[in-house]
Amino acid sequence: MRVKFWGVRGSIPTPANSDQIKQKIFKIIEKIPEDSLGAKQKIKDYINNLNNVYVGVIGGNTSCVELRVKDKLFIFDMGSGIRPLGNQLMKNGFLENEKEIHIFLSHTHWDHIMGLPFFAPAHFPKAKIYFYSVHPDLEERLRLQQDFRFFPVSLDNMASEKVFVKLDPESEINIEGIKVKNKKLYHPGGSYGYRVTYNGKTFIYATDSEYKNLNLNDNKPYIDFFRGADLLVFDAQYTFEEAVHKEDWGHSSALIGVDLSVAAGVKKLALFHHEPERSDFEIYSVYKKAIDFKNINYPKSKLEIILAYEGLTLDI
Repeated sequence: MRVKFWGVRGSIPTPANSDQIKQKIFKIIEKIPEDSLGAKQKIKDYINNLNNVYVGVIGGNTSCVELRVKDKLFIFDMGSGIRPLGNQLMKNGFLENEKEIHIFLSHTHWDHIMGLPFFAPAHFPKAKIYFYSVHPDLEERLRLQQDFRFFPVSLDNMASEKVFVKLDPESEINIEGIKVKNKKLYHPGGSYGYRVTYNGKTFIYATDSEYKNLNLNDNKPYIDFFRGADLLVFDAQYTFEEAVHKEDWGHSSALIGVDLSVAAGVKKLALFHHEPERSDFEIYSVYKKAIDFKNINYPKSKLEIILAYEGLTLDI
């Protein structure tokens, strides 16, 4: 399995602004060792070794994750991140080589579907796109988004072949040996997580979920769903304090993700669906606090915590 993140923000796209770029430049300058200031190559080497928070961006696109299993292309959610994914597919000869896409929707809040009208493969008749959702009226919802009152191109005017697959809640389907199971999550309007298993490896996409009770026994259904995952993509939009104060907003925190991951024996936890009001440095601080929390409370745990950012690619 190969996973690539194309959109990692929650709620609304948040492109980097000039002040944020300047802040990165100032922080890089502050960190350059004095003995390197007169040597251009040393400065280049130093900058090349800095992490993505300093020399790149965590990213402003909303939820979209690509999963490759065998020769199958799976996409989880159609936030604004699906636009660059579609452009990359077209550049790589998708219409000549693959033609088939399987898209799984967690739910249909705007930040998870807004990218579909700009998804290049959907505009070509050679492409066949399967849309999977537990919600019974997915096609109707997507048509409404592209009603001429809101967008100039209707769903019917997108030339690809579209197949809408209604999933039963808490069910499992098999796509040529690849098993995909869904799990209901707590989120306004209803959201669903997905567990993909193939050849002894497991990927889980579980964003937009609130965990109302921190008692592990009460969270056993989720822990069982996460059990033994090689990679869990988890909603970490809020700090722990925000998660307490924003009850029923439908999001979680990195610390809760650590608790559930350790209890479930998850190997890698990817913090995802980042708060749009936070800068890259603030998000990185949330990530560092999660690592400290794990090291203090679960010193023997082998859980690896990862900060999801646009372009991050993982093999599991």
